[in-house]
Amino acid sequence: MKNILILCPTLRDLREIPRLGYNHNYIYEGADTREILSSFDPLVFIEYVIKKIKHEKIDAVIGTHDYPASIMASIIANMIGSDGVNVAANFLCQHKYYSREMQSRLFGPMVPEYKLLDPFQKEDPPYGFPFFLKPVKSFFSILACRIENTNQFLKYMEASRAHIQEFVEPFNRMLKKYTLLPVGAGYVMAEKICTGQQVNLEGYVYKGQVFFIGITDSIMYKDTQSFKRFDYPSSIDSAVQQRMMDVSRVWLSHLNYGNGLFNIEFFYNRRNKSLSIIEINPRMCSQFADLVEKVDGINTYRLQLDLSLGKKPDYSFNRKGKFKFGSSFVLRKFSDMKVLSVPSPQQIKQVMNKFEEARIEIYAYPGKNLSATLQDARSYRYGVINLGGNSREELKSKFDFWRRALKFKFQKI
Repeated sequence: MKNILILCPTLRDLREIPRLGYNHNYIYEGADTREILSSFDPLVFIEYVIKKIKHEKIDAVIGTHDYPASIMASIIANMIGSDGVNVAANFLCQHKYYSREMQSRLFGPMVPEYKLLDPFQKEDPPYGFPFFLKPVKSFFSILACRIENTNQFLKYMEASRAHIQEFVEPFNRMLKKYTLLPVGAGYVMAEKICTGQQVNLEGYVYKGQVFFIGITDSIMYKDTQSFKRFDYPSSIDSAVQQRMMDVSRVWLSHLNYGNGLFNIEFFYNRRNKSLSIIEINPRMCSQFADLVEKVDGINTYRLQLDLSLGKKPDYSFNRKGKFKFGSSFVLRKFSDMKVLSVPSPQQIKQVMNKFEEARIEIYAYPGKNLSATLQDARSYRYGVINLGGNSREELKSKFDFWRRALKFKFQKI
């Protein structure tokens, strides 16, 4: 029996890991910190965990979401000598400025023109409108948005100051202690607009060798930057997928990545056949874990566990799952609303009995506004439904059934 330390476990971690059937001892430390980062000190937490496990044999350390769990998992794994993503590689991927600097050297035209801006100084718009702005360090697409005019630019710079003070300081404390990188994350990045089909390539590195899991299409709500669903496997042409894999190999070969999962987001422009790199994440895509299982027959949490234990995962593109396709449907509103009621456990169980492969996550709480939970400022996510099917039409039919069966009630505010 192996002792697996799981940092800041999410509800998804708690749901998926026990399903794997491993006879491991899971040790959970910390809460899901994504909504309380302003009061969370990662350095204190790391010191606490190291002291607590000092006399225990820990065989693996896992943190599945990027901030701060995956960074802390890299640090603690390095401190106790277990397998994981290299600490320096993790920071280089998560610090968007340094990531872009390295990408531009390696890939040139695949990287949009970018500029570092200080929101605490008077800055002029760096490009003609529209352009894109995002924090040097964020997660969940918070404050990543298209800027159309000067008024939006000024409001964004004001909002980013609060974001930096609340969310970025924990990252900067870790950056200062565990790296020699001189530029902190208290900035925003302006980038010229990229267009095309957005996709997410996921893979892993084992002892320096890169392996690929698959590519997922990211589908947006019409005329928005908000995700509507994620479709696996991708519909992108296989030759283009190979180009994405080639980019991934080059990037990872320069990082001394260590053992771990990764995912890289791209835009593919069908008109001019160009690829653009959006960002590179040194972690698994937990939202897609069961989609891969539905199609390929293996849950990517299993790959994460194996890699953290220093084992080579047993995975190939064999498509041995129960379904040909998997989709993760995102439920959203485009204005803030008060939540009157959400589906009861009995309702959910009834629908689960009909579609056993399904996963459902509800982020809304009766009596609270949708804005009371972590949101991306462009829309208000209140649920996710993951389904499998043997055609896209079957998936749509299943989702329509779920949407009718699960009763949400909202009130305008």
